[in-house]
Amino acid sequence: MVDNDLIRLFLPIITAGLTAAGYAGVIVKQSNQPTQQGVPTAPTVFFSKVGDHRYGFLQRSDEWDEDEELMVHTEVQAYETTFQISALALQDPADTSLYTASDLVNEVAAIMQSDATRETLKAGGVYILRVQDVTNPYFVDDGDNFEAMPSFDFILSHKQTRVSAVPVVESTEFNIDAV
Repeated sequence: MVDNDLIRLFLPIITAGLTAAGYAGVIVKQSNQPTQQGVPTAPTVFFSKVGDHRYGFLQRSDEWDEDEELMVHTEVQAYETTFQISALALQDPADTSLYTASDLVNEVAAIMQSDATRETLKAGGVYILRVQDVTNPYFVDDGDNFEAMPSFDFILSHKQTRVSAVPVVESTEFNIDAV
């Protein structure tokens, strides 16, 4: 399973979960876009891949395919892939009815550890291994205001499979050579 397969699994879960929880109009997109578009004005949840951890040893197996008359070689590697969720929601101190970036991140954390999410991911051959704690650091934005950029990591467990065909030996040549 490659990165885009994983994203296609969890992105609709997050988007639908936020809408169902009453966070309509929240944009969910990958951070570090290939083009710089500026700071979003709408509340935005970002995701980014942190890394992969190969877990255990490579599993190898060979099976004879009678129909094709060839050996099928399969290699399976267990992976733990870490993604990070963060959010940006510009605050207006005069309007306390607005939700914060931390509200968004905590809601996504709850969505990612829900039973419905586990079942949906499981149907796709992916398992949620861990949802980590939410951190809430602040930074000074381009308007000299303090903004929160909360985040958390979640780890997905999945397998990556490589299959190759080994052709049949057509002929052999036997030689006895002096040593």
